[in-house]
Amino acid sequence: MAQDDRFLILREGEAEGLVMPTEALEAIEAAWRDYGTSRQVLSRPSSQSLACGDTVFKVKGAVLPGAGLAGFRLVADNRDAEGETTRDWFWLAEAAGGRPVALVEAFWLHCLRTAATGALAARMLAPPGLRRAALVGAGRIGAHLLPALAAAMPGLEVVSVASRRIEAVEAFCRRAQPGLPFALRPAGSAAEACLGAELVLTITNATAPVLHAAHLAPGATVIGLGDTEIAADVLGWADRFVVDDLSFALQTGSVAGWVASGAVTAAQVAARLDADIGELAAGLKPGRRAPGDAVLAVVQGMAVGDLATVALAWRKAREAGLGARVDLARA
Repeated sequence: MAQDDRFLILREGEAEGLVMPTEALEAIEAAWRDYGTSRQVLSRPSSQSLACGDTVFKVKGAVLPGAGLAGFRLVADNRDAEGETTRDWFWLAEAAGGRPVALVEAFWLHCLRTAATGALAARMLAPPGLRRAALVGAGRIGAHLLPALAAAMPGLEVVSVASRRIEAVEAFCRRAQPGLPFALRPAGSAAEACLGAELVLTITNATAPVLHAAHLAPGATVIGLGDTEIAADVLGWADRFVVDDLSFALQTGSVAGWVASGAVTAAQVAARLDADIGELAAGLKPGRRAPGDAVLAVVQGMAVGDLATVALAWRKAREAGLGARVDLARA
């Protein structure tokens, strides 16, 4: 059997850094266009979960029609007295016939996908000539987000960063600054970070809102990527409202938090929606109509984005001879 036909197992760390932010941006944008035009690229439901004691299993599936690939992201989150662990894999197969081609340990790719998703949404929705941005959240995905922003927003000059502890923010900025074309500025709060920011990105594991309408400048663009972090009054502030997948947004993150709190109903969210990210990528609907529009995008992350980045990593790993290969016909 030819080497390229063998099943590839790619463990965490074996190919980290193999996919560059610019490549991830291009791959995800192409996947979004597929989503916008064909619509039948996500599993239904888009996400399923199974609770087992302290562990929650999650499955999200997608298809890349143009590449002829399909797959599922498989996650196990464990939260117990000793802390939190996540096991994150992606199973990849040929769409026609279902022949398995790879199993990829995907947490680093998930971080990259989330970062590239936020940066791409910003490029599509932010006002032209943007110079100042804010990042609320200073974790691992935030560190991936900064080089993705550099690739997507070449005119950016300053990013103010906020998180729960200023000491952690200062350390994050020191680690992340080398190699970035814009300056990082630690901020003591989300409100401080947002002062003068034309673009605000949030990526936190907050269980209560940390970003409110009062923090935001007129005409800014807000991209929410994390948990229950954006207050419902930001929806009222926005002139334009975008999500990636409405059904998933209603299950988790800020939109789900609004509904759970009674601030809005699911029907009101659906009625308020102006476009999804696929419709924007495919040119079917506009995002920002005017330079002064206040825009809110809650982008929880679709499996089609994971699939696009995993497929890219799989191809590059095969070319580089990385990972373990298994002849499934003989296994």
